[in-house]
Amino acid sequence: MGCCQNRDRCCSIWRIVQSSLGIFIGISTAFVFYHNFGNAQASGWALTSGVFAAAALHLAILIHKKTIHSWYTVLHLRNIQLLAFLLTDISIAVFAWYLFYAAYYKIPMVPVDNSAIVTSVWVFMTAKWTFLVWLFARLGIREREDYELTTDSDSI
Repeated sequence: MGCCQNRDRCCSIWRIVQSSLGIFIGISTAFVFYHNFGNAQASGWALTSGVFAAAALHLAILIHKKTIHSWYTVLHLRNIQLLAFLLTDISIAVFAWYLFYAAYYKIPMVPVDNSAIVTSVWVFMTAKWTFLVWLFARLGIREREDYELTTDSDSI
């Protein structure tokens, strides 16, 4: 059933690796799009994607180390979850707008310096990372509630 006996540990390591790659790719793409192609919109969305990948990495590390209870309360995690949900919705709406804009005005994908399609890819990546922040906050709430249950049962 796979190479890993402890599925939760493998999944949490995969989340950390995935988020780390998201930070690197988002920031490096932002630099390339801005300096090489002059596409400030795609660069801004790539940088935003990298920032949310960093937020996802932070939560993934805390979940992996099982120390989320010392960083956040359930209320904080629910607020993070709400903010991530709203930002995911906004990102999906902007993604749809860029696709509509590119189709309506028949904007080609190349040249990259004014491509709405390339920008829509990075808006979608931002939506993906905000969704993962929402998901990791949800996992953090479960982890925190499990921690509270085990500490309460130890004191009885």
